[in-house]
Amino acid sequence: MQNESTHLAWTDDQPETAPAANGQQLFSVTLEPDEYWYGLAVAQGLRFPLHSGSEYAFSVDPNLTNNQAAGWLLSSAGRYICCPTGFDLKVKDGCLTVSSRKTAICAGQGQPSLRGAFLAARERAFNPDGKLPPPLFFSRPQYNSWIELMYNQNQTAILAYADQIITHQYPAGMLMIDDGWAEDYGNWQFHSGRFPSPGQMVQQLHEAGFKVMLWVCPFISADSLTFRQAQAAGVLLRDREGKTAIRPWWNGYSAVLDLSLSTARDWLARQLDRLMLDYGVDGFKFDAGDSEFYRDDDQSAAGLDANGQCRQWALFAENYACNELRACFDTRGRALVQRLADRNHSWTDSGLGSLIPNSLAQGILGYPFSCPDMIGGGQYESFLADSFSLDQELFVRYAQCASLMPMMQLSAAPWRVLNQTNAARCLAAVNLHERWAGEILRLAQEAAVSGEPIIRYLAYVFPDQGLEMITDQFMLGDRLLVAPVLEPGVSERAVRLPRGQWRDWHGQSVTGGQTINVAVTLDDLPYFERL
Repeated sequence: MQNESTHLAWTDDQPETAPAANGQQLFSVTLEPDEYWYGLAVAQGLRFPLHSGSEYAFSVDPNLTNNQAAGWLLSSAGRYICCPTGFDLKVKDGCLTVSSRKTAICAGQGQPSLRGAFLAARERAFNPDGKLPPPLFFSRPQYNSWIELMYNQNQTAILAYADQIITHQYPAGMLMIDDGWAEDYGNWQFHSGRFPSPGQMVQQLHEAGFKVMLWVCPFISADSLTFRQAQAAGVLLRDREGKTAIRPWWNGYSAVLDLSLSTARDWLARQLDRLMLDYGVDGFKFDAGDSEFYRDDDQSAAGLDANGQCRQWALFAENYACNELRACFDTRGRALVQRLADRNHSWTDSGLGSLIPNSLAQGILGYPFSCPDMIGGGQYESFLADSFSLDQELFVRYAQCASLMPMMQLSAAPWRVLNQTNAARCLAAVNLHERWAGEILRLAQEAAVSGEPIIRYLAYVFPDQGLEMITDQFMLGDRLLVAPVLEPGVSERAVRLPRGQWRDWHGQSVTGGQTINVAVTLDDLPYFERL
């Protein structure tokens, strides 16, 4: 590639898409004093929005974060920048610059608001297909066996977990059996020792009202018969030298499927479809698939770069109505459930403190069907540390924060890890989610058509009110403002209310256009309904 570049700048007449140069294409924007930019990467949600005083640099080409991303930036002034293969971003001295090495940068102007930017950019970048995941994802909590069982997934414990869910008055919902159920990575058959009667187990779970999903990944254990069979079938990714790529990941070193090959997709689909046909499994949790496990110079069948392989994993998952993904690139407008990456059991930015900023980022990037990780935190290493002591207050606040998001997911059993009073508070959060499930499902149906976020920045709903930097509150649609308590031991919560009349969670009328301090106990999730 030659070291030439094309440099474009914003003009009053909106810039059109320019052809990609034989080199780097640069695009610069002078930031207005009251303009704020959103998007790029879910894992960077805490760093956004960007503004004229920001100093920031990040790249999503490739996306090396562990969550959803896209070459996509939206401005509160209605401007947008997007690029299908991703770009490098730099903000300094009041100037925002993006650069692309692969494809053209697209920029334009919508109505002068964040929502205006989203709708205009959507017209250029993706077309929602009108489909949404099964309603059960939204209407009831999901359950994941990971924190309870970790790598000791087994039939007896799964059935006991499901039984305890019902016994403790939680509603049946999606039940995900996590990593450890299969014989080996790539050999997607129930482990015969740990799951002696998988069909009977799934039938019992169905009779109790659950849908059953299984954890899968695109990796194949290198020292295995399955690896040798896959290698002979030609379905494995090759590295730059043409050798079978062996990649490090959190469970060791493995080969990885080249999902740009139809034969590789068919190879995996045959195994997954057999699980559904033989045992009645309803769907799959599609983990991994991150861009970091691929290389731009891999010899994939279709010449895909790292982000392209990540995208193929999501497109494959789309074939299964009951799906869940964590890593995605530019797969907006599809019926894909998008989970936040594992959060720590902490109040910090790696735990509860990131749930709202990162969930808001999911929505503004065009991934509306979002799940804010497991309640209490899904990062299992948090629970294994020698110094670990479960923070019951934190667990309750996690549940409350998730309760008015599109989905909520439990793993660590509240009835086991909490005292009776706090377990009741967690159940109350689940009941609140069920109470608002009709509204959440209505918004999900709208999002399937429009692509718009289900949970929204305040500035998305209320432009020109100075709310652009509020990222510790969110709107559920245009109707409900939610302000979870995110700090330990507090008895008061400051809430920024947009202009208008509101009804608080106690039923009292409140006038907006101000910041109010509300009294809270551990029973309280502050939320306000727009009148």
